[in-house]
This record gives sequence, structure tokens and C-alpha cells, in this order.
Amino acid sequence: MPKNRCMAEQRLASLHRKFRKDPGFYEDYKCFMDNVIEKGYAVRVPDDQLNRADARVSYIPHHGVYHPKKRKIRVVFDCAASFQDQSLNSRLLQGPDMTNTLVGVLLRFREESVAMMADIESIFYQHRIICIEEDR
Repeated sequence: MPKNRCMAEQRLASLHRKFRKDPGFYEDYKCFMDNVIEKGYAVRVPDDQLNRADARVSYIPHHGVYHPKKRKIRVVFDCAASFQDQSLNSRLLQGPDMTNTLVGVLLRFREESVAMMADIESIFYQHRIICIEEDR
């Protein structure tokens, strides 16, 4: 991956401007990120790892959006952000499409007398990638 620190810093500057304009947004964002770190979904990167000699550091820009009805903030990590025509999404292998078709869901819904639906909180933040420590 190319060194994309300058692109990430530009996105961070934009985020800082938004924080200054809306202190409530800043507090919600900070609370969300503290919660993600507290639950162990993310870890702080040690300062000595930010300037590695092998230049194997890449940044994922992020921004916050509010749910239109709940007024609850969600931080979106932009893995599709490209720098020098490369992004994290473009470098990862894509697996098979495992989503159900709407027709299949509706047909299975009618099979039984009881239907259930669930929403797993913070599911996208709970994925862990097991790898060699130096590749984290």
C-alpha cells in the first residue's frame, strides 16, 4: 500500500473543522471512539509503530454519521478511500456473495408460524483479523 498519511491528514483536518462547528458532534464522536477502544474492538497504535522504518503503515480515514431517526452517531471507516489509485478494499480478496435474496427471505418467512428478527449491536466493529503481530 502506498503511504497515504497526507490523504488521512486532510480528512482529519476536515473532521476537526466539523468538531469545532458542532461541539455536540465532537462529544458524541469521542464517546463512540472511547467505547470502541474500551470494548477492545480497536487498540491504540503505539507511537513507535507510526514511523516504522519499513514504511508499512497505512491509514483508514473515518467520519461520523447520525442515524436520521435515532440521533445516534456511527463512525464509518472508509476502506474504499483511494490514494494513488489504491484502497484497502481493492487489495482485499472478495469472498462469495452470502446475502439472501429478498424473494428467498419472503418465502422462508411464510414457512413457519413465528418470525424473529435480530440486530447485533456493533457487528462491524467486532470482526477480528488474526495475523502476525508485525502485520497488524
